[in-house]
This record gives sequence, C-alpha cells and structure tokens, in this order.
Amino acid sequence: MAMISDGSQVADLTLRAVGPATEGGRLPLAELSRLASGLQATLELLALSIAGKTTGVGRRPREIVDAVRLDFVGFRAGSAVLDIARTGQLQIDEGVLEQALTALEEGTNSLREQPDVRPPHFGPQVLNQLRSLTGGISTSNVTRIELRQADRSRFVIDDALHKAVRRTSFEKIAQESTVVGRLHMGDFSPATLRCRVDTYAGSILCDFDSDLRNAVLDAMDQMVMADGIAELEPNGVTIHILHLSNLRRIDTAEPKSLESLAQAQGITPVSSVEELRGESIGDMSDFLAALRSARGEDEGE
Repeated sequence: MAMISDGSQVADLTLRAVGPATEGGRLPLAELSRLASGLQATLELLALSIAGKTTGVGRRPREIVDAVRLDFVGFRAGSAVLDIARTGQLQIDEGVLEQALTALEEGTNSLREQPDVRPPHFGPQVLNQLRSLTGGISTSNVTRIELRQADRSRFVIDDALHKAVRRTSFEKIAQESTVVGRLHMGDFSPATLRCRVDTYAGSILCDFDSDLRNAVLDAMDQMVMADGIAELEPNGVTIHILHLSNLRRIDTAEPKSLESLAQAQGITPVSSVEELRGESIGDMSDFLAALRSARGEDEGE
C-alpha cells in the first residue's frame, strides 16, 4: 500500500527507484533505509567539505548539518517514487543544500567521464557513501535510481556509476590479481557485500558486486580461485582488498581412510615375519668388492 503525503509540505526532491525490487509500486524497507541514509550522509559530507570543515570523527557544525537535512514526506507508485522535502521546522540557509546538490551532480557526472580523477569535495568518505548507494544496483534488485528536483535530474545511480566509483576508490597501487584459498566470512548486505579468502600466506579481504552474490554464497567454506583488481599496500606486495570480478570453486580430493587406500593399492596385512625378508643380494664378497671398486680402493690394500 502506497503512503501519500498529507500535503502539509511540498516535496522539493523526488527519488525514483526502478527495477525488479520495485514491481507493484513496492520497495523493500532495507533498500529504502539504505537509499535514505546514504543520500543524507553524502549531502552532509559534501556540505562540510564545501564549508571547509573537517569530516573526521567528532561533532559536526549543527548549522551545516541542519541546512542539508531532508524529510521523507511521501511514497508514490510508478516504480517507486519517494517524495523528499527540506526539514521545515528549521531556519536554514537553502544555498548550502543547493551547493551540496550541485557538487553531487557535477561530481557524479565527472566520475562517469573520468573515473581516475576525483572530483572536488569527493574525499574517501564521500566515495564510501557512493559505494554504499550504488551497492544495491543489480539486474535482480534495483537497476536505476534518479534524484530529481522539479523537472530537472540532479543525479543518477546506475551500473555505470557503480563501476566508476569502484574504480575511483582504488589506491594508487592496483593490479590484476588471482588468489587461491578457502572462502570464509561472507557479509551479504547490499551495502557491504564482502568476504574473506584464507590463503597459505594470510587472509585477504574481498568485496564484490551483487551479480556475484550467489556465486560467493554457494562457495562458502570451499576452496576457490578468486580473480579481480587488488589494491596493494605501499610495499607493492600485500593485498589491502581484492575487488572480485570472478570466482571459481576448486575441486579438492576427498579424504580417504588407510583401509581404502590399502585396498586401492592391493596391499594386504602381513601374515608372517618371513614376508618381510628382502630378496637375496647374492654373494656378499662380490658385493663388498663392487663397493670397494666404486670407492676407488685398491683391492690389494
């Protein structure tokens, strides 16, 4: 059942989600929470960066956070359309929100064209939020998310942006890598999608797209060969994180008992000590003479 705004506030923005998860004008609560929190956090980080404020741990300036605070005011069918409005109870500077929206719009457009160049104000925290926002994009979930203001599209989340964000957030040292090990510790939350591969040299943290979710789930606790782009530590050797592009299970030998191994090799229990006696080596004097000759000893010594 769709919730409709009571009309007390006029929606400034609309967030439209398209894909199989929105069929029938529905949207999973987990997806709604991820989209709403991710958008709000991204706008706050951009506003703080524009104002020259730190985005680290600690209390953030209330006037900036309040200026970009948004309320969910309604839900409409048509895939899934969320009506969003500025918080109406606060005396705020609307210019701050517009600047943050502009930075988001221009930055995401720039990422599509130049994934290797970080746009202004797109620090690691903003990129992490965008990675979370794009994490649920898949052919089986949500394929496209668009933020509109009146008749204007402010930014679009789709597979192209998802790939651009993943590429942009790589460290300077990155390379194609393949690791072999046992797959453990899967986190299948759409905003996370991570796992761990335990190799002979240590554990490697991996992340992956929604399209690989089932493959990772099916291979849990199995030996796997994992391919992808590895972000390396400054030493150029240790893998910081592996961004999976392919995962294959490796067939391993089934453990067998000593009885089954003996049967396969035709080995039977010993019934007599005589069976342990070796073959005769012939005359011992001939053997010793051959041994001395091999050592280069003179037989006359």
